[in-house]
Amino acid sequence: MNEHKKVPINIVMGQLGSGKTTVIMSLVKQVAGDNYNVVWVKNEYGDVNVDGELAKEQGLKTEEIMNGCICCTALGKLEDAIVEVLKMNADRIILETAGTAHPAPIALELKRFNELQIDSFVEVIDCLNFKAFDDHGLIRKSHADYIDFIVLNKVNLIDERRLDDVLDEVLAIYTDTPRIKTEDGFVSAELLLGLNHNKTRQKDLDEIKDQINNSPHHHVHVNAFSCKIDGVLKPDRVEEICQSVSKQDIYRIKGIVVTPNGNKVLNGVYNRFTWSDIQNKQQRTEILFIGPSANELLKNKICEQLNQVKL
Repeated sequence: MNEHKKVPINIVMGQLGSGKTTVIMSLVKQVAGDNYNVVWVKNEYGDVNVDGELAKEQGLKTEEIMNGCICCTALGKLEDAIVEVLKMNADRIILETAGTAHPAPIALELKRFNELQIDSFVEVIDCLNFKAFDDHGLIRKSHADYIDFIVLNKVNLIDERRLDDVLDEVLAIYTDTPRIKTEDGFVSAELLLGLNHNKTRQKDLDEIKDQINNSPHHHVHVNAFSCKIDGVLKPDRVEEICQSVSKQDIYRIKGIVVTPNGNKVLNGVYNRFTWSDIQNKQQRTEILFIGPSANELLKNKICEQLNQVKL
């Protein structure tokens, strides 16, 4: 296959709740059209696909990889997903990784597809919660060999001094990597797409394999569970229950809640919650909880509490 006929693929990485989905939806809206088919491949923990529902509502094509991280436990699922997407005659693929993913195994898998051309690796950084993740090493020097662009998200939620601290740490790792600040995840597609001189394209398979073998590859240990509740729930009580969960135990909460005023999307990162409307007509509340203590005991406790706030 000739080089110019290859399908470009952009990989968007970042911490749990950093805003990867928002960045991707913004990019897709800018470039997709009747004559340009963009497919979003999404890797997610657990079995609740909130973002997939949002994408369908806006007419976006998606391929989901659930229950595992595509740089290790779900690497085989990535191969299967790419095979399916290539059948969709995609003009561009945007791959969203799970929060703990490492770029090298993903790059190795993608470079094995002669039909693909890696266009860019993008890292979305959550400026508000950057310190909360710092001890876990999600931002690693091993990423710097692959990341082509940094998106500093949620800059409006911190003061200048705190932003300077984040920038200092980011610059120490990604010394020469271009970066841009955003408040709401919007980034011009011209900045992130079409990077003809990206870092990964210069690497051959042997070099990537060596980096995988010689670099630390330790995941932050996270689990996931979901609560699925039939009936209509009180949204204020749902948020109270979610707020009561320790942010050291659960990093990320998101789901679709059936409320008296229609279905709502609940989005929580480190006990900061937002709500938005969705036209989805499902009759069951489904909420996903992600974190190191997402175990069966906590699941039973939270699901029982949610069952008690039905109308």
